[in-house]
Amino acid sequence: MVNLSIAAITWHNDGLHVRVYFQKDDGFVYEAAWDKGIGWNSGDKKLFQAKIGTPLAAIVFVPTEPKIRVYYLDTSYMLQEYVFSSGWGWKKGATLPSPDLTPITSLAAVTWRQPPNQQIRVYYQKQNSTIQEVVYSSGWSVGFSFNDHAYPGTSLSAAIIKENVINYNPSFRVYWQEHKLSLNEYAWSGSWSNRDLHFSPTPSSGISAVAWLDGSGHAHIRIYLGNAAGNVQQLAYDDPNGWVIPPFIPVNVTVASFKAPVGAIAWQDEGIEVRIYVQSTSSNNITELVHSKGWSFRILNF
Repeated sequence: MVNLSIAAITWHNDGLHVRVYFQKDDGFVYEAAWDKGIGWNSGDKKLFQAKIGTPLAAIVFVPTEPKIRVYYLDTSYMLQEYVFSSGWGWKKGATLPSPDLTPITSLAAVTWRQPPNQQIRVYYQKQNSTIQEVVYSSGWSVGFSFNDHAYPGTSLSAAIIKENVINYNPSFRVYWQEHKLSLNEYAWSGSWSNRDLHFSPTPSSGISAVAWLDGSGHAHIRIYLGNAAGNVQQLAYDDPNGWVIPPFIPVNVTVASFKAPVGAIAWQDEGIEVRIYVQSTSSNNITELVHSKGWSFRILNF
C-alpha cells in the first residue's frame, strides 16, 4: 500500500464550498465535493492520473467564480498543474520548473491577489533535502531557494494570514521538519524569517496548517499533524500570546498511521470552523474531523 496524499480547499461564493483531492490505488486523483444545501457527493469524480503516491497541494481563488489549481507529480515525476475554471471545466495546466526535485517530495502551495495578477507560490523538496520555491506572477519561474536542510521526505504545508500588508506583500507561513526533525516555521511578510518551534513530530508525519484573522486583526494559526499512535494532534498560535506547545489531540480517535496525509481547511461563521481530512491506509476511507463549537468526527467512505 502506497502512502497516498490528500489536499483540501474551501471558499464562499453563493454559500460555502469544500473540495477534497486524494489519490486512489488506481493512480488517479479524485475530487470529493461538499456544497451548502447539497452535502457530500460520492467522491468518485476522476480527474487525472499521477505517479503512485504523488504529493498533492491545492489552492482556490474567487475573483467572480472559483478557479482551482491542483499540484502533483505526473507519471514522469514532473511537477504538474491541473486547473479548473467554470468556463472550461478541468484541464491540464502548466508544467512547473522544478530543478533537482526529489521523487519523495511533498508539496505546498499558497496564493493571493496582487493586481494585476494572481500570485501563486509552490514549494517542493530538492534532492539535496533543501526546499525550493516556484513562483507564478505573470508566468512560472524558479523562486527563492532555502539554504536549510529539511528531513528527507518531510511533509510541507503553507498557510496565508493576510493577503495584503505593505505594498501588496502578503503575510504567510511555510512549515516543514528540519533535518533534526524539529518543526520549523518560515514566515514571509516582505522578506523571509524563520524560527524553530521546538517541537519534533514523528518523522514524515502529515502536516497541514490553516490561518485566519479575528475581528480585532489578531492572527491565529493551527497546525495539524499525525502522531505515532495514529491520532491527529494540534499546535496552536494565537496573537498576542504566541505558540502553545506541546500539542493536544482534538478528537481521541485513531484514524490512520502517522504517515497518513493530513489536509485542513478553516473559515469563520459564527465562530471558527475547521475541517481536517485524513486518509487511512485504505484509499477508500477518509475521516473528517470537525470543529464547530466543539470537536467531532465522521467517516466519509470515499
